[in-house]
Amino acid sequence: MGTEVINLGGVERELARLGNKVDALGSHVSSVESQISEVRDDLAALRNDFLTMMEEQRRASALEQAATELVSVRQEMERKFGNYGVVRNTMVGILQATDAALVRKATISTVSEELMISTPDYWLAPVLVALAAWINNNRDLAERAITEAVRRDNEHSSLAMALICRRNHRTGTCYEWLARYFSTQNAAKIDMDSMVYIDAYVNGIFGPDEKHLCDDYMTRWIGQIQSQTPQFEEKQSQSWAEYFRTYETDGGSKYPALKAVVKEFGYIDKYLGKINAIEKISTGFEGIRNAEIDSRTLAEQVDSHLMELVNSDDPKERQLREEEEYLLAVKACEGDVTQARRMVNQRRQEKREQTVSIVEQMTRVARDKSRGVDHHKKTALRFLGGYINDGFARYRDEETPDFPQEVTLELDGWSGRATTGDEAAALKSDYATFMEGQKAVELAELQRKTEPKNLKVVAMVCAVAGIVFFFINATLGIALLLAAAACFMTLKGKEKARVKGTEEIAAKYGAKTEDGAKEIDLALGQWKAAKAEASERGSLLKMEKVA
Repeated sequence: MGTEVINLGGVERELARLGNKVDALGSHVSSVESQISEVRDDLAALRNDFLTMMEEQRRASALEQAATELVSVRQEMERKFGNYGVVRNTMVGILQATDAALVRKATISTVSEELMISTPDYWLAPVLVALAAWINNNRDLAERAITEAVRRDNEHSSLAMALICRRNHRTGTCYEWLARYFSTQNAAKIDMDSMVYIDAYVNGIFGPDEKHLCDDYMTRWIGQIQSQTPQFEEKQSQSWAEYFRTYETDGGSKYPALKAVVKEFGYIDKYLGKINAIEKISTGFEGIRNAEIDSRTLAEQVDSHLMELVNSDDPKERQLREEEEYLLAVKACEGDVTQARRMVNQRRQEKREQTVSIVEQMTRVARDKSRGVDHHKKTALRFLGGYINDGFARYRDEETPDFPQEVTLELDGWSGRATTGDEAAALKSDYATFMEGQKAVELAELQRKTEPKNLKVVAMVCAVAGIVFFFINATLGIALLLAAAACFMTLKGKEKARVKGTEEIAAKYGAKTEDGAKEIDLALGQWKAAKAEASERGSLLKMEKVA
């Protein structure tokens, strides 16, 4: 036995030493884990620093490459199309010089003919020759130059000649060229620049179209859209009706008590909402019809577009111009090619979205509430007036509930009827009676909850029995007396609760009755105002057209 005890003691000591080693190992493991965690953090920070450095290097490289390529692209543009820029600058110079009469006609002819020789295939060069011949009264040269310009680019040459003729007050010739330009336009793809010229024509900036050379194009464009779009007129009518619904507003801000109390408020709001919408629609279009046109500003805008046309890129330049645009975006984004590509694509997408059908262009202008009344909207009204009126008639004829001649007031479970708005006294009295009934119900419920029932009898019995038994069995007697005391305390608490509850209920229903009376007065006052509004302005629902 002694030997066994010694052996166990040795085992215990070995186990203790082993435990200490395990603890030390655990401590070491924790230290290693801590170090590993620190290493992970350092690696993560190092990785982020490395990625940042790589991104900076990529952006720096892209920026350097963009700068190099930009120089190359511009050199190629200068090599291939450098003379185009000379022609453009010369054209602008001649236009400005003829206005100021500062250059000899011979000089203009010499310069234009030299550029014609050095710039083959570019449409603006023969236009420049034609302009110089025109200035020198050389009709034969002017006609031959114009013929060549139209052969090279019919659309741009026709527009340039129309704008030059307008600038020089050659109205008849201007309309011949403007009609030719309009003939090149696709009604389904009208851009913002084309809209400027259409707008200027409609508002008389080109002068009177005595031979009606351009009137037919307006009708023809609409006809093209109609033929290309199934159920065009029906869709236009629906679209304008939907647009006119956006003019309706919630009348709850004007008549809050009606909205809160009157059951038929939805009908009232719909009826008055349509009246108000029609008035706003009519007023808006009347303002457009009667708007004064600032002809001088519009003429200046047309002249500025002539300069833009002269300086515009030729289709042959477009690829290099697009490369230049992208490289400039890379520089602007400091080498971030992804952002640069996104920026360029967004810019091009916006430009594409601006080229839509002439009906869409006019519709956008007419509905643009962010801009004031101007010549653009006046032009849109002339184009779309028939469709606007069809949509208005559709909107006007949509089912609208009759204005209610009697309303139901609903408040806190009470309801009452009103027809004239002068029933305030009777309705408030009825509401007060209803509140009294509600108060009585709540007081009865309070009485039921605080009713002592047989508690008082139990308390008396316990008290008497406690006194009697006190002399027989003191412990039982004391217990009965304590029970009696508890019953009396409960009775007193219930009584106190009943008194307090009664006061609170009385105060609550007093406030409800007072607030309800005010709400009834407000609702009836607003009801009379709404009736008067409906009576005075209801004729707007019979309006025939707005455009």
